[in-house]
Amino acid sequence: MLNVIHEPRDKRVYQKIAVSLAKRGHEILTIAPAPAPGADLPLPPQGGADANGIRIITIPPAPTKRARLLSMARLFRHGLREKPDVWFAPESESWVTALALKALRGGRVVMDMHEHIPTEFAKFFPAPLRPFMVWLTIRFMRLFARQTDLIILTRESFEAPWTGLFTPRVTIINTNHLVPPCAEVPERVRSLFGDRPTLIHQGVFGDIRGSWKLLEAMKAVACEMPEARCVVLGSYLYGDAGEYRRAVTAAGLDGNLLFIPTVPYDEVPAYVSAARAGLILFQPGLLNHTLAMPHKLFDYMREGRPVIAPDFALEVSRIVREGDCGILVDVTKPEAIAEAMLRLLRNPAEAERLGGNGRRLVEAKYNWQQEERVLLGAFEALEAR
Repeated sequence: MLNVIHEPRDKRVYQKIAVSLAKRGHEILTIAPAPAPGADLPLPPQGGADANGIRIITIPPAPTKRARLLSMARLFRHGLREKPDVWFAPESESWVTALALKALRGGRVVMDMHEHIPTEFAKFFPAPLRPFMVWLTIRFMRLFARQTDLIILTRESFEAPWTGLFTPRVTIINTNHLVPPCAEVPERVRSLFGDRPTLIHQGVFGDIRGSWKLLEAMKAVACEMPEARCVVLGSYLYGDAGEYRRAVTAAGLDGNLLFIPTVPYDEVPAYVSAARAGLILFQPGLLNHTLAMPHKLFDYMREGRPVIAPDFALEVSRIVREGDCGILVDVTKPEAIAEAMLRLLRNPAEAERLGGNGRRLVEAKYNWQQEERVLLGAFEALEAR
């Protein structure tokens, strides 16, 4: 597994795909950027195996475009020492690296498409050039796909760039392992929430994920319900975190917006369970947000918590409507977010009904046990070819 930006114990690449394949008996080596301090469980010695039997090699993080190119070179250098049956690539950079390694070392290439690659790549160019860059990127993707042995899509809406190609494709969405809801919230987590009516935003945060809209919404909520709180669990990556925190303080909301750094994967359910509802506040303007299907949606649903989500996000809104498990709002309007927040905070019975609907849909359809069967079947077919 070749990773330029996904950390060694990434929620999808490691916790789901790598662990599932290792349980089936495959030998897994993941090469990934070292995690931020305190953001991950202790790692085994370089190249050693962890408790799941997965070997891990770390490389320096890649916070800039230049660093990402250097990471490709590092992945290539490490890859030359290996001769695996499969090179697994969850990013466009690692996909190119995997194809180069396949040409020199053999093996097969599996690409796991997490993002809408054409628009994500085009955003690095001036606006007038972006339509052309989207077109050009799709042309290169289709060229690379002809040398790729399996393409995994994280949502059905990612099928369009591949239409007409014979490269095998399978959709494996970002669901969670089906386990019982968190039965007991640890005291250290409960004390952070302070037994106050609380909502949670779980995952990477920032301006394009609605941070400033949330701030305005919380101003309105705090006027109506001063004891209300929103917990932001995760890193502030999109924008200036210091500027945002200063704005929170200036608004007098330090007691209403609580920031908690990234916590280990298996602790997330307790934080979600302690909240009344979960937030997804992707802002429009990025195709990735229109087609988003984030882990957090299923985190909330699994714990029986309703979701407040963007009405423009096609995949998210479809699931929320399918399950009647949340409230869809215009996330560009803080007043609409605040209205939905107050509705769920003031009506615990409605929150429980919507959350229960989400939990039932997860049990019936949207869980990793279902997706794991698709994953293993795809690798068995790959092996048989």
